[in-house]
Amino acid sequence: MKAKRIAAAVVLWIIALYTAQAGTLFFDGEAGSGGEPKGHAENISCSRNWWAFGALWSCEATIVADDGKRIPYRSDNSGLTPADVGRSVPMTNNRVRSGRSSQATVEWALAERREPNKVAYMLCLMGIPVVALVVTFRIFREKNPAT
Repeated sequence: MKAKRIAAAVVLWIIALYTAQAGTLFFDGEAGSGGEPKGHAENISCSRNWWAFGALWSCEATIVADDGKRIPYRSDNSGLTPADVGRSVPMTNNRVRSGRSSQATVEWALAERREPNKVAYMLCLMGIPVVALVVTFRIFREKNPAT
C-alpha cells in the first residue's frame, strides 16, 4: 500500500514540475521585444515545441542586422511561427538583464512588443507545485479506522 502511495506521489510531482515549466513558456513573453527594427529574421524554419505539450512553436532563423551581420536566432515560445516562413520579420535588439547577472546583454527579439503575463507565469511557477504539495500531503495522511 505504501509503495502505491510513493509511486502516485512520484508521478504527481513529475507531472506537476513538467506542467509548471511548460506553463512558464506560455506566459513568458519575450524580454527584448519592442522597439525600432534593427534587422530582419530570414530563413525561418519551425517545429512543434514538445516541452510545451506541442502547443507552441520552436523556430530557428537567421537575423540579418542592418549593418549586414548575420546572427542565428531561436525562439521556443512561438515568437516566430510557421506563418512567418518565407517572410522577412522585423527584429530589434535591446539590452536585457537576465538571471543573477548584473551585466545587461544585447538580445534580439521581435520588433513587435510581446509582454509577459506575470500573474499567469507566477501561478504556473508556484501555484502548480503548491497544489502538488497539498495533494502529496493528502496521499500520505494517516487514515483513522472506522469505529
